[in-house]
Amino acid sequence: MTTNSTPLVTVGYMINETTQVSKTSHYLFIIHYLSIYALVLIIIGTVGNLLTIIVLLRRHLRRFVTVRWLIAVSICDIISLYGWNLNNFYKFNVSSRNSNIEDISLFHCRFISYMTFVALQLSSWCLTAVSLDRALNLYWPQWKRLYGRIRYTKYYIMFLTTICLALNSHILFLNGYRTSTGIITCYSTRSNPDYIYPQWERVHLVLYNLCPFAIMLICNTYIIFVTVRSSRTQQTELTPAKLQRKSLERYRQFTALLIIVTFAFVLLTLPACIYFVFFRNYFVTKAHRTYRFMVQIFLNSIQFTSHGINFFLYCFSAKSFRHELHGMFRELLTSCQCKCRLSLKDNRQHDHIRQYINNNNNNIEPIIQHQQLLYNRDMQMNRYKFNFFPEFKSTSDKNPNWV
Repeated sequence: MTTNSTPLVTVGYMINETTQVSKTSHYLFIIHYLSIYALVLIIIGTVGNLLTIIVLLRRHLRRFVTVRWLIAVSICDIISLYGWNLNNFYKFNVSSRNSNIEDISLFHCRFISYMTFVALQLSSWCLTAVSLDRALNLYWPQWKRLYGRIRYTKYYIMFLTTICLALNSHILFLNGYRTSTGIITCYSTRSNPDYIYPQWERVHLVLYNLCPFAIMLICNTYIIFVTVRSSRTQQTELTPAKLQRKSLERYRQFTALLIIVTFAFVLLTLPACIYFVFFRNYFVTKAHRTYRFMVQIFLNSIQFTSHGINFFLYCFSAKSFRHELHGMFRELLTSCQCKCRLSLKDNRQHDHIRQYINNNNNNIEPIIQHQQLLYNRDMQMNRYKFNFFPEFKSTSDKNPNWV
C-alpha cells in the first residue's frame, strides 16, 4: 500500500500543477488583450473628447450653460484616461517586471494618483451639475436669471475644481514612501498600509459615485416627470403643430441625453469602486496573483470606458450635436477643397507666366544674338585698323589724355 500511494500523490500533484499552469496562461491571455484595450481606449477617448470640445465650442452651442459643463467633463475625462488606465497598458506590455508607473519614483506615485482622483471626482460632479442646473431651471424659473447665467458657470467650475484639489491634496504629501532598499511603495504610508485602499477609496466611492448618482437620480427623475407633464399639457393646448413638435423634440433630446449619460456613468463606474473598497484586500490575501490582476484590469477597463465613450453617447442621443458635428466636417472639407482649388489656380497662373516668358525669350534671343555678332565684328574691325594702319589713327588716339 505504501509503495503504491507515493506515485498516486505525485500524479495528483502533477495534474493540479498542470491545471494551475493552464489557468494562469488563460488569465495572462485575457490580461494581454485587456491591456491592449486600455491603449485603444486612450486613443479613442482622447480623440472623441477633443472632438466633443471642438463641437461644443461652436457658435450655436457654446452659448448654453449645459455645454460649458460638458466641456469641463470632457477635459477631466481626457486627464483621467492617462492615469490608472494608462498604467494597465504599461504594466503588462512595457514593464519587464509587471510594475506600475507609480513605482518609477515617488513623484510618479503622488502626481499620478493625485491627478487621477481629482479628475475622476471632478468629472462626475460636473456631470452632476448638468442635471442639477436643468432641474433647478424647471423647478425655479428665476434660477436662470439670478444664478444660472452663463457668465457664472466658470466660477462654479472653478469652485468645484478647488474643492476637489483641496480634498485630495493630502495625497501629494502622504502617499507612498521609499523603502530601505530603494523600492517605491505606493498607495500606503510607512505606518498605515491601508492609507489608500481601502480607507481613502471609501471616501472616493462616496465622492465619485454614490453622492453624484443620488443627486443625478433625483434630478433626472424630476426632469422626466416635468417633461412628460409638459408634453401632455402641450397636446391639450391649442398651440401650433410645428412649435409643439419642436418643443417636444427638444425636451426629449435633452432628457434622453441626461438619462443615457447618467446611467452609463453609474453602471460602468460602480463595479470598480465596490471592488476596490470591499474586495481588494481579500483578493490580495486569498486569490492568485494573476487572477487578481485580471479582475482589476477588467474592472478598470469597464470604469474608464465611461470616460471614453461620451462622444458616441452625445452623437447617439443629441440631434443638435450630430448636426454641429456634420457642419464642422462639411466646413473643413469645403475649406480643404477651396485651398486645393486655389493652389491649382496659382500653379496654372505660374505655368502661364513661365510659358509667356519662355515664348518672349525665344523671340528676343535671335535679335540679341544678331546684335552680339555685329558688336563682335565691329570690335574686330577696330582692332585690325588700329594695329595694322597706325597712320589712320586720330590725334587723340595717338596721344590719349590719360597718359
